[in-house]
Amino acid sequence: MNGIIVDKEKVHPGMPDVVKDAKIALLDAPLEIKKPEFDTNLRIEDPSMIQKFLAQEENMLREMVDKIKSVGANVVITQKGIDDMAQHYLSRAGIYAVRRVKKSDMDKLAKATGASIVSTIDEISSSDLGTAERVEQVKVGEDYMTFVTGSKNHHHHHH
Repeated sequence: MNGIIVDKEKVHPGMPDVVKDAKIALLDAPLEIKKPEFDTNLRIEDPSMIQKFLAQEENMLREMVDKIKSVGANVVITQKGIDDMAQHYLSRAGIYAVRRVKKSDMDKLAKATGASIVSTIDEISSSDLGTAERVEQVKVGEDYMTFVTGSKNHHHHHH
């Protein structure tokens, strides 16, 4: 079978349903910022501190998405989470993304597409990306799933 089915839907409705000529980033890294544990007894005297923190978080997420986009990825598949802000930036960049994908599916995808699984977004390069002819969201019964088809790696063996 020339395809892999991932039992996950895209994370944001603004993302494309179909990506042709997919360049796939496989991540074992979250697109979210670990929030520092605020001590609940600590009254934040200065509301602008919260704004500053949120703005900083937003910039970090935007930089992660810019980095992924800059290496040419148009599909992101991660084992970890993607927070709302990151979903928004990915969607604006026209990138199809799914999250919380099982390790076994990640390994299958890596094999089929030729991608390397990257655990640090800073270190992603275009050579880590996998390729497939199509990545699309398909409705199966009541659920949406992601189909990755026409993975390039198969073609080499046939000719």
